[in-house]
Amino acid sequence: MATSLNNLAVLYRSQGRYSEAEPLYLAAIAIVYQRLGENHPNTQTILGNFVVLLQAVVAAGQAHILSDHPLTQDLLRQVQEQSP
Repeated sequence: MATSLNNLAVLYRSQGRYSEAEPLYLAAIAIVYQRLGENHPNTQTILGNFVVLLQAVVAAGQAHILSDHPLTQDLLRQVQEQSP
């Protein structure tokens, strides 16, 4: 299920449908954290894909469309700190 959510989120991200991709990534991350743990390669892959989404949102100047979810906001701050 987490892989399917991730794959759909990747598709939405590639289409610029950022606000639709975010909750899918968050759901996928919650599943893999619970089932596989934080350090599992699949967890790290999905988390990395979510960071790519956040980078795209920041590059597009659309950070305001993201939710107030704690993970989103924490990673968003990190992405913004690393952006030029």
